[in-house]
Amino acid sequence: MPLTTAKKVILEILRVSDGEWLGKVKLHKAFYFAHLYYANEHPGFLTDWPIAKLPHGPGIHEEEALIRGMMDEGLLEIELVHEGPYPEYRYRLTEKGRQEGSGIPDDARLAIEQAALYCKDRTAAELSFLTHQRSRSWKEGEMGEILNIYIDTIPDEEYQRRQQKLRGLSKNLADIFGGAPDEKRG
Repeated sequence: MPLTTAKKVILEILRVSDGEWLGKVKLHKAFYFAHLYYANEHPGFLTDWPIAKLPHGPGIHEEEALIRGMMDEGLLEIELVHEGPYPEYRYRLTEKGRQEGSGIPDDARLAIEQAALYCKDRTAAELSFLTHQRSRSWKEGEMGEILNIYIDTIPDEEYQRRQQKLRGLSKNLADIFGGAPDEKRG
């Protein structure tokens, strides 16, 4: 069972930044990193909202529907601004959004705060570059695919050991049932 909702995570990200967040890509990264920070310290999931492979790295699946719903509920506002010559979105909490925060346990709040502070002073390009280099799930996924981001928290050596073990199990299954496991599905 998820610990909290995607809406509450986004509201908390904005709260950490005094009610305002500049940048769509940065919001996606803070959301993704909050899940990783939480997973590194606790069993279970921060939310059950999917994270997908997007061009700029792991991001909030169907983010527009989620954000539009939050706007319709009066929790936040979005303003189109310019960062230099480039258009960018600024997300702002409404008064109702500022008050919608109960129900987030302290351990979840800490993970969200760590993620927001990690992203706040970095550029979208820096965060995208980082996830393109370090996110195993993003590198292995197909564009638009829902990612298993939790493989991003496993050290490389451990991940390789697990992959090798899975290959061995797959071979054993093929030997038992004759042929490759994928060939037997139907």
